[in-house]
Amino acid sequence: MRQRGTDMYKAMILAAAFGLSAGTCVAQTVIDASAAHVPNAQEAIGKVAGTFAQPSATRFRHLGARTVDGGAVVCGEVSPTASDPHFQQFGYVAGHDDPIVFANRPLPATIPFGEVNGWINDSVHLEDLEEMGCVPKGTYHAYSEKLNARMNSRKQYGVN
Repeated sequence: MRQRGTDMYKAMILAAAFGLSAGTCVAQTVIDASAAHVPNAQEAIGKVAGTFAQPSATRFRHLGARTVDGGAVVCGEVSPTASDPHFQQFGYVAGHDDPIVFANRPLPATIPFGEVNGWINDSVHLEDLEEMGCVPKGTYHAYSEKLNARMNSRKQYGVN
């Protein structure tokens, strides 16, 4: 019993030395090898993957580095699972806890009243990504115009 406790203690020290903690040992996949020359890519991948239910299943592509207001930014696309062909855009400022992930969901023909806040909150993520340089200028404005048009035709309390 003593030996097992010592082995666990050694494992915890090694994990701490390599910046790992229990539950964060995950293996994400970069499908296009774009992380090879991107500073802070592994940190960003770990933080972004941690926002999904199955971090080890995430797939990444199109990683790139930017500098915004003196901060190092990693941008790219992520898919929550290998079976999901849909990629979401993300941005991560090195050294921060919370990455920005834009779901990039197709807009429905109409948005039910109860879902309006979720769509608006997600659009704010796109605006943040634009400010970070992760998406081209004007992307948020174009998306916002489409979103507003769809919200104007939304059903409220079952009535249009």
